[in-house]
Amino acid sequence: MQPLAIAFLVSVLSAAAFTPLVIRGAQRWHLLDAPDDTRHLHDRPVPRLGGVAIFIATMLGIASTLVFSPARETLTPAWHSFVLAIVLGGTVLFGAGLVDDIRRIRPVAKIVVQCVAALIVAKLGFRIEILGIGSSVLHLGWISVPLTVLWIVAVTNAFNLIDGLDGLATGIAFVALSTVFAASTVLGNLEVSIVSLVLIGALIGFARYNFSPARIFLGDSGSLFIGFMLAVLSMHGSIKSATAVLVAIPLFALAVPLLDVSVSILRRWLRGVPIFSPDARHIHHRLLALGLTPGRASFVLCLVAGAFALLGLLLAFAPPPALIGMALTGGLISAGIFMYGIRQLDYNEFVEAGTALASGIVRVRRVIRDQIHARELTSVIEEAESLRHVNAILAASTKSFGFLGVEVERESSLSLRRLHGNVAGLWKLDYMLASANPTDGEPYVLRIWCSSGEGSRPFGAERLASILVPSIEKWLSSSKAIGHSTVMESRGSYLSSELPAVRENAG
Repeated sequence: MQPLAIAFLVSVLSAAAFTPLVIRGAQRWHLLDAPDDTRHLHDRPVPRLGGVAIFIATMLGIASTLVFSPARETLTPAWHSFVLAIVLGGTVLFGAGLVDDIRRIRPVAKIVVQCVAALIVAKLGFRIEILGIGSSVLHLGWISVPLTVLWIVAVTNAFNLIDGLDGLATGIAFVALSTVFAASTVLGNLEVSIVSLVLIGALIGFARYNFSPARIFLGDSGSLFIGFMLAVLSMHGSIKSATAVLVAIPLFALAVPLLDVSVSILRRWLRGVPIFSPDARHIHHRLLALGLTPGRASFVLCLVAGAFALLGLLLAFAPPPALIGMALTGGLISAGIFMYGIRQLDYNEFVEAGTALASGIVRVRRVIRDQIHARELTSVIEEAESLRHVNAILAASTKSFGFLGVEVERESSLSLRRLHGNVAGLWKLDYMLASANPTDGEPYVLRIWCSSGEGSRPFGAERLASILVPSIEKWLSSSKAIGHSTVMESRGSYLSSELPAVRENAG
């Protein structure tokens, strides 16, 4: 344990010593994050190069294990490979983040760099090859490399996006790393335990300057580097018996940033805006809108992150007899918290999506029934003796379709002229019908009358017309229709009541 303690102290003291120097340097070179009253809600310009101090402290902590390890218990080939993977990948992302903090780079370029860093890790042998779910295992085969890259890129971006309040990203990282440290210690992954503790130490030394009111921000150099480290450490630190990754540990340890980025993608998709467009509707922004101070909002999210992390550890190490019950209980509680949070945080996108989905499910059975009925009507219409007969067939089915009227009329005709009671919201849909009779001076239309009242379902008009129109057009081109082309008595109402003049809302 002595090398662990030394590495931890080196990282804590290094971060505490370098952070003030970075603050002064950023102020001198005007590398500050200015407030803008939208996404950047602090009240004054703040240095944004905190990642420099975190990176230096972490590297010094890792290097100390090479110097102060008398028994050389950590200097195994596995340790060397792991250190090489995280140092190379972490340095690549730190460098990209530092360039972005100083000069800004395009989002696509950052994604490419993240993929490069992830491929470095996968190439050096640290990838998700087997997933452990309860007592079962799933071998991934060739998909292990793309899944590893996806995991690292997703976690890195999720952590980058959560960095929006004083101390929030630092607190979330501390919770996640503590979870990974506990899991890796139990599972005997010494290299992950060492690096996790080193990074925890760096965050502790940095935290006093980052919590509200912050004197320095992590910046992209810090959030990308820490996000990458979290992705790799949570993945490799959850490996049981050197094979299967226990999925509950990384997923629950990083639940808050992963949930935030998932919600952001879904709500932007529902709104029809670019998925990667920035906005001020992340979870922490919505907590501020509810009246919480930045400090309290950060505390609430860190508390939620801690609860999820604890649940992940319990699920990962629970005895098999209790696993199913714990999983169901945890799932129900998580779903309840999610639904409550969606409403409290005023995410109207999900409320409306849920309403539309529920309404759609209710309609499915009736839609199927309507389409079956419409198909059956087509065979009856083909045997009709006159246009009056066609309209009688349609009128007999009007109520079952939920419309006020369905009829075949001349385009200029306005039947259904008298309707007792309120006619507000009454409207009609006309579908032009092709006719084979060259003597027709005016085309026929399939006319569907609807209202906005209860029991009327105008959403089904398009489907009904798409089935009936070809059948009616075929009938109009038949000898029966041509022989009765002069019969115009079919105009008028085919409802049981007479209809007054109505407002034409759609033609």
